[in-house]
Amino acid sequence: MIRRPPRPRPLGELARALGLPLRGGGEDLVVRGAAPLDTAGPGDLAALYDARFIDAARASRAGALVVPEDVADRFAGRPVLPARAPKATFARAIELLYPEPPAPPGVDPRAVLGRDVHLGEGVSIAPLAFIGDGCRLGNRVTVGPGAILLEGVVVGDDTRIHAGVVVYPGTGIGRRCRLLGGAVIGAPGFGVAVDADGTTVRLPQLGRVVIEDDVEIGANTTVDRAMFGETRIGAGTRLDNLVQVGHNVHLGRNVLVAAQAGFAGSSSVGDGTLVGAQAGVGDHVRVGTRAVLATRAGVLKDVGDGAAVAGFPAMPLATWRRLVAILRRLPGAWRRLGDRGVRAKEEGREEA
Repeated sequence: MIRRPPRPRPLGELARALGLPLRGGGEDLVVRGAAPLDTAGPGDLAALYDARFIDAARASRAGALVVPEDVADRFAGRPVLPARAPKATFARAIELLYPEPPAPPGVDPRAVLGRDVHLGEGVSIAPLAFIGDGCRLGNRVTVGPGAILLEGVVVGDDTRIHAGVVVYPGTGIGRRCRLLGGAVIGAPGFGVAVDADGTTVRLPQLGRVVIEDDVEIGANTTVDRAMFGETRIGAGTRLDNLVQVGHNVHLGRNVLVAAQAGFAGSSSVGDGTLVGAQAGVGDHVRVGTRAVLATRAGVLKDVGDGAAVAGFPAMPLATWRRLVAILRRLPGAWRRLGDRGVRAKEEGREEA
């Protein structure tokens, strides 16, 4: 998060905005910021995510705490906000305490707008941005310096497109999305055929990209346009920096993808799945809902709902852990076998 000036507010008001009860008093305590448990002061809100660290939370100087519901009673006499998901609640509290300042509305004279461009209310276009013919930007959309939206791009309300983003023709972007610097959306996918004589032939990519509401696309992440139809990113999904999404990929809702992961063409991932850093999903592979792909997992065949896989090629996580444990013991086992072989030879010579 880019540093923003805090907006102090009474704890009772903050609790109501978060839809949480306030226990232990402190209705009028002015919360001036948010901080980690170990550095928070009397004017700060801090959070306990895991009951294992309850001693650190009780020792914290924070004026108020967001805590798991099942441990709230262990903070008697101290202002706490009990939450079912304390980390997510703390994130929302930070947004309330450090609201992102709105970009100044208007089109900078150094920006370039094409023909038949529609701009909603409160749109902000930064210097050197380019908005192509027929683009439609909703209310309060922000386009950063040097960003390029080619012809026919549609952007929903309250979306922020950061500096240097490139959006190719016909892309649809939903509401409240965030595209970080250097992201490229809708470039032609890697479609190649090989002729009988070995010559490579590019397959035209005639589809588009659709990004649903509340999606975040990380810095230098790429989402390729479909050959036919759509490449689609579901609502609430978060793509980290340096992620590659191939043509005709479908990512479901609320998928979390860590840095340097990649999805080959026509693969799909179900709602709520977690994808670790540098994991790879092969072409036409189907990953179910709420699955877990561990870091560097190489997924070459379908993964069922709720399954957790790791390794290359990917296998059930429990199996991978057993294999790792065995591999760690192999050097010692090899030495012991070698020692037994040497002794057997020596004993054989002695008998001879």
